[in-house]
Amino acid sequence: MILNTPTSEDFFKTGKELLSFAWDIVAKLLVSLNEAEQYGIDPSEVSEEYWSLSQRHLTTALTITQQGVELAIKGRICAISPYILISDSPSKWPSPYNGSLDFSIFRTIDAQDLIKVHDTFSDTPFEGGFVDAFNNLREKRNTIMHSVSKSLEVTFNDVLSTLLFMHKTLFPNDSWARLRFDALKNSPSTELGSSEFITNEACLELFYIIEALQPAQVKEYFKIDKKKRAYYCPHCHDEASRDYGDYEPKLARLTMPQATCNILYCPVCDDEYEVERTDCTKEYVGDCPGNVISSYGSCMTCGH
Repeated sequence: MILNTPTSEDFFKTGKELLSFAWDIVAKLLVSLNEAEQYGIDPSEVSEEYWSLSQRHLTTALTITQQGVELAIKGRICAISPYILISDSPSKWPSPYNGSLDFSIFRTIDAQDLIKVHDTFSDTPFEGGFVDAFNNLREKRNTIMHSVSKSLEVTFNDVLSTLLFMHKTLFPNDSWARLRFDALKNSPSTELGSSEFITNEACLELFYIIEALQPAQVKEYFKIDKKKRAYYCPHCHDEASRDYGDYEPKLARLTMPQATCNILYCPVCDDEYEVERTDCTKEYVGDCPGNVISSYGSCMTCGH
């Protein structure tokens, strides 16, 4: 008898955690670079050397991304049958006559065979673009882990683009930003008092990452047009801590171009909010030109 047979959700959960961990590495690098101005440093003057010194962080993030994707694919296979994951022939299996066996002692299939096994048994095989991207990622991971290459240079965009593409393909109905927010809520630092700043942190890191990505990527993965005017999210603005610098950056966009549009979409919440299109009443320190007001009376342009 085999005990502790994993479920697809077990693999999915761990895979998503690893993807979030890889994202965390890159997000912290971007936030640190962009906030350097607070310490009298011009980010543009140090960026080349900064990213050069960050190569080990970026290659580690890419390796973790590959591991997360591998586990997610195993989750898909596991949904068909977990026993397909066992790779060794029966002659190499441990003896079943000495008591129950734990599933974890069996060797599972190698990364190079995952796509083939999945597509053999699944009703929905992976598309060619995903297969090529996965094989490319696996080759880079092998180079990083098993060799020392002076020609392999990994950029923060390599990690982010790969991670977002893989996540969207494997979990097309899930919002990455929402998953990341939930990961921050469950991070160890919340036990040290960071829970009240989660909204600020989630908004801040996504703001800098959206700034770094191409408009087409932002539209594809976060469902907003980065070229459009940004507003505070009614929910995030209400939840953000006021003890965290400028509270939180603006990320929400109106869902339609018409001047009468009264729906804001926030990529962090992955949700829409109804607003009023009336002029802001702020009068002190200059008038605010905003005309997008939340349901509880706050201007989503200035926050008043």
